[in-house]
Amino acid sequence: MANSLWIQAVFLMAVIFREFASGCVVTIQNNCGYSVTACAQSGKQNIAQYNLGSGGSQGIDLGSACNWQAAAVYASVTGQCAVSGIPNASTDRNLANPAEFTIPGPNGLDTYDISNVNAYTIGLAIRPANLGCKSISCAIADIRAFCQPKNVLQTQPSGALSCVNTDGPGGLVPTAGTMQFKSACPDAYSYNHDDATSTFTCVTGTDYEVVFCP
Repeated sequence: MANSLWIQAVFLMAVIFREFASGCVVTIQNNCGYSVTACAQSGKQNIAQYNLGSGGSQGIDLGSACNWQAAAVYASVTGQCAVSGIPNASTDRNLANPAEFTIPGPNGLDTYDISNVNAYTIGLAIRPANLGCKSISCAIADIRAFCQPKNVLQTQPSGALSCVNTDGPGGLVPTAGTMQFKSACPDAYSYNHDDATSTFTCVTGTDYEVVFCP
C-alpha cells in the first residue's frame, strides 16, 4: 500500500511539473485553407517573418530566459512583415489583429491578449498549454457584413481584407464603432483602455499556440 501511495504521489508531481515546468515555446499554427505570412515582433528583436502554407506551423523557442517583452504575432495583409533595413519597423501591423504577449508580465505572470484596437483581418486564437489558463479567440465569419460605419473596410492588393477600427487607437471609453468589435469578440481588446475584460494571465513557463483560422 505504501508503495502504491508513493507511485501515485510521484505521478501527481509529474503532472504538476508538466503543467508548470518551463517550456517557453510559442507555436504559430496556420489552420486556414490558404497560406499566411505570419509576423512575430518584440521590443527586443527584429520582426521575424514566417510564410506558412495551409496546415503549416512555426515554433518560437524563448529558451531558458523565458523572456518575450511587448511581443506580438499577427498576419501580414501585404505579405511583407518588416520595412527593409529598419529594425522593428513593421509594414502593416496597424491593419492586423495581433496576439500580444508579455512574458513574464509585471506581476510575475505571463500576460496575453488578442487586440482589435487597430483592425481585424483574420480569425485568431491563443491556446495556453496549461489547462488552468483560458484559451481565447476572435473569429468573424463575414468581415464585409461585419465592417459597418464608422469602421472602414480596406482591400489590399494581395486581396486581404482589413476592417479598420476607427475609434480603437484613441479610445478612452466604448463607442458605437468599438462596440461592433466587442460584441463580435468579447474576449478581445476593442479600444486602447479595454483592459478589464481583455487581458489574461498564465504562469510563466507555459507554452502557447497562436492559431490562425481557429
